[in-house]
Amino acid sequence: MKKYRVIKNRKTSSEKPIILFKDERVICGEESSEDSGWTGWIYCKSQNNEGWVSKQIINRNDNIGIVLEDYDAREFDIEIDEIIIMDKILNGWIWGAKKDNLGTKGWVPLNHVEEFTEINKPCHLNW
Repeated sequence: MKKYRVIKNRKTSSEKPIILFKDERVICGEESSEDSGWTGWIYCKSQNNEGWVSKQIINRNDNIGIVLEDYDAREFDIEIDEIIIMDKILNGWIWGAKKDNLGTKGWVPLNHVEEFTEINKPCHLNW
């Protein structure tokens, strides 16, 4: 179980993240580009919502896709020194939970964290 420490604050801009279920059909739109800094994501529309989805979980045939696993696009607001417990990494993002709230999962951009070890743990001395 890898841990990551937040090194850069971030507020999510997604008010209603897309949530999809295995075998759900979606309409696939544009794919993210290397120029955007985020490759490997497809903009999808479901019956209830729309948003960016990892292309690894979409079986795409032209503009129609079948979702291969449950997916939640929830992103965390993060602050420096928070610890994220990683479940997986996809396309520059970590899916996991905050150390202080293991019951809620969300996405955090990989470029806002660093791998956390006891060696780089912040030290607060009380004199």
